[in-house]
Amino acid sequence: MQANLEKLIESTKGKFFSITFTKKDGSVRIINAKDKYARLIKGGDNKVAASGYTSFVDRNKDNWACAKASGVVNFKCGNIEETFSV
Repeated sequence: MQANLEKLIESTKGKFFSITFTKKDGSVRIINAKDKYARLIKGGDNKVAASGYTSFVDRNKDNWACAKASGVVNFKCGNIEETFSV
């Protein structure tokens, strides 16, 4: 599932996408995101990838966000739309 989500994000080729996921507390969050912003990348290690999280940039808050692949409900970018069962 995580590999599938990462392939979807990679297929956006830097375009903005919408991702809907369930947070730890059970609430649903929708983020308008982008794979990465060069100005936010400052090196370092991705510490959440090993825990099953996929990271991306929340374009409205201009900071990093992450979601557990198993909690993702919907992904949309242009004509790419995937709905996952939770």
